Amino acid sequence: MYIGIDIGGSNMMAALTDGKGEIINKINHVVDQDWSGNEICRQIALLARKTAEIDGHVDEIEAVGVGLPGVVDNKAGKILLSPNTNMHNTPFRALFQKEWDVPVYLGNDANCAAIGEYWAGAAMGSDPAVIVTLGTGIGGGMVVGGKLFTGFGDAGMEIGHMCIHPSGVRCNCGSHGCWEQYGSAKALVRMTREEMHRNPKSLLWEFAEEDLFKVTARTPFQAARQDDESAQKVLYRYHESLAIGLTNIVNILQPELLCLSGGVSNAEDDLLLDPVREMVLARCLDKATKPKIVKASLGNNAGVIGAAMLCNML
Repeated sequence: MYIGIDIGGSNMMAALTDGKGEIINKINHVVDQDWSGNEICRQIALLARKTAEIDGHVDEIEAVGVGLPGVVDNKAGKILLSPNTNMHNTPFRALFQKEWDVPVYLGNDANCAAIGEYWAGAAMGSDPAVIVTLGTGIGGGMVVGGKLFTGFGDAGMEIGHMCIHPSGVRCNCGSHGCWEQYGSAKALVRMTREEMHRNPKSLLWEFAEEDLFKVTARTPFQAARQDDESAQKVLYRYHESLAIGLTNIVNILQPELLCLSGGVSNAEDDLLLDPVREMVLARCLDKATKPKIVKASLGNNAGVIGAAMLCNML
């Protein structure tokens, strides 16, 4: 038995799994923004143990895996940086094991999602497999040779920060033109608002309730479904930006499979996956061994399943 934990800025989820990617039970718990780094670690340990206690599996737990947005050092058992929590240079493993002395593994949330899809989702049987998460930013994870690729210092696959426009939009990382400034959900919202300014008669305004602050990543898909020209312009621009980054990944890594996850990937295929796939396959250098480009299948469970399997993938 394994426990996987997925940590966000406001919520954490723990799941008990059977080692094959099947979830036996899971618990959600709100993250208090006032918790210190030490208190978050304590609460995570308590949640993990509580998950194991539900059906009396405490003595059967082989390992606990924890995934969170940020930079981790699994070898040292430390969380080096986690922008959405108060855990910075936090000795997570030591603090966790004060509450419950079991093996503990740490991973980046995008890497855990990649492991989850490889272990039990859309990437099963594919190697190398790259999972791209389209959220507020862009995250990535790659499995090669049946193991998670983390690079030197465990900080590899930060694909959202590849530069696709050298003089482009400034990124939170300090650089300009990063892929996530053009291919993320946040970028799609920005593009939509820009187009709304250009065209006050667009249906985009109707779907945003006449309020720029109510624009979501779903708004342009809704308006495009009604054949709104402005929305279609937004999506074409977004498709191109997304395809540039995906083509770079294909030409550099040549994965067998590219798997898109995250909220944006839930859009209807004809409005996202189909046009992006067509652009990428037309541009990739090797026309003979084109990758499969698919949607993730595990949804919000990918992170906890992947975290649970960290001990087998590092």
